[in-house]
Amino acid sequence: MKLKAIDFERLTECQMEFNAVADWQSQSARFVDGLNWNHAYIYWCENYASTLLACEYLEQIGFSYEISWDDAIQQYCFTTDYAGSWVKA
Repeated sequence: MKLKAIDFERLTECQMEFNAVADWQSQSARFVDGLNWNHAYIYWCENYASTLLACEYLEQIGFSYEISWDDAIQQYCFTTDYAGSWVKA
Protein backbone atom coordinates (compact mmCIF):
# COMPACT_ATOMS: atom_id res chain seq x y z
CA MET A 1 0.00 0.00 0.00
CA LYS A 2 1.43 3.35 -1.02
CA LEU A 3 0.53 6.05 1.51
CA LYS A 4 0.72 9.80 0.93
CA ALA A 5 1.51 12.73 3.21
CA ILE A 6 -2.19 13.65 3.43
CA ASP A 7 -2.93 10.10 4.64
CA PHE A 8 -0.38 10.56 7.40
CA GLU A 9 -1.99 13.83 8.46
CA ARG A 10 -5.43 12.24 8.56
CA LEU A 11 -4.20 9.28 10.62
CA THR A 12 -2.66 11.43 13.35
CA GLU A 13 -4.69 13.55 15.77
CA CYS A 14 -2.12 15.80 17.38
CA GLN A 15 1.57 16.60 17.10
CA MET A 16 4.05 18.54 19.19
CA GLU A 17 7.72 19.32 19.20
CA PHE A 18 9.30 16.68 21.36
CA ASN A 19 12.95 17.13 22.27
CA ALA A 20 13.18 20.89 21.85
CA VAL A 21 10.37 22.32 23.97
CA ALA A 22 9.14 20.37 26.95
CA ASP A 23 10.98 18.25 29.47
CA TRP A 24 9.30 15.04 28.34
CA GLN A 25 11.77 12.81 30.17
CA SER A 26 10.37 14.06 33.47
CA GLN A 27 7.06 12.55 32.31
CA SER A 28 8.58 9.26 31.13
CA ALA A 29 6.35 7.16 33.40
CA ARG A 30 3.30 8.05 31.31
CA PHE A 31 4.78 6.28 28.26
CA VAL A 32 4.37 2.54 28.74
CA ASP A 33 6.88 1.34 26.15
CA GLY A 34 9.43 4.15 26.29
CA LEU A 35 10.30 6.50 23.45
CA ASN A 36 13.29 7.81 21.52
CA TRP A 37 14.07 10.98 23.46
CA ASN A 38 16.19 12.33 20.59
CA HIS A 39 13.35 12.51 18.06
CA ALA A 40 12.09 15.99 17.16
CA TYR A 41 8.30 15.37 17.15
CA ILE A 42 5.65 13.33 18.91
CA TYR A 43 2.31 12.35 17.36
CA TRP A 44 -0.83 10.80 18.85
CA CYS A 45 -3.34 8.55 17.08
CA GLU A 46 -6.87 7.50 17.94
CA ASN A 47 -6.13 3.77 17.70
CA TYR A 48 -3.40 1.23 17.06
CA ALA A 49 -4.40 0.65 13.41
CA SER A 50 -3.95 4.37 12.67
CA THR A 51 -0.61 4.31 14.47
CA LEU A 52 0.63 1.39 12.39
CA LEU A 53 -0.47 2.98 9.12
CA ALA A 54 1.12 6.33 10.01
CA CYS A 55 4.37 4.55 10.88
CA GLU A 56 4.17 2.58 7.63
CA TYR A 57 4.18 5.93 5.81
CA LEU A 58 7.27 6.95 7.79
CA GLU A 59 9.02 3.73 6.76
CA GLN A 60 8.12 4.34 3.13
CA ILE A 61 9.81 7.76 3.19
CA GLY A 62 12.81 6.67 5.28
CA PHE A 63 12.07 8.03 8.77
CA SER A 64 12.58 6.08 11.98
CA TYR A 65 9.97 6.09 14.76
CA GLU A 66 9.26 4.69 18.21
CA ILE A 67 5.72 3.67 19.24
CA SER A 68 4.35 3.77 22.79
CA TRP A 69 1.12 3.99 24.76
CA ASP A 70 0.49 7.29 26.55
CA ASP A 71 -1.24 6.51 29.84
CA ALA A 72 -1.94 10.19 30.50
CA ILE A 73 -4.31 10.58 27.55
CA GLN A 74 -5.03 6.91 26.81
CA GLN A 75 -3.81 6.98 23.20
CA TYR A 76 -1.04 5.47 21.14
CA CYS A 77 1.77 7.81 20.25
CA PHE A 78 5.06 7.75 18.40
CA THR A 79 8.15 9.90 18.08
CA THR A 80 10.02 10.66 14.86
CA ASP A 81 12.05 13.34 13.13
CA TYR A 82 9.40 13.76 10.42
CA ALA A 83 7.88 17.24 10.72
CA GLY A 84 4.69 16.60 8.77
CA SER A 85 2.60 19.74 8.57
CA TRP A 86 4.16 21.19 11.72
CA VAL A 87 4.07 24.96 11.89
CA LYS A 88 5.66 26.68 14.84
CA ALA A 89 3.16 29.25 16.05
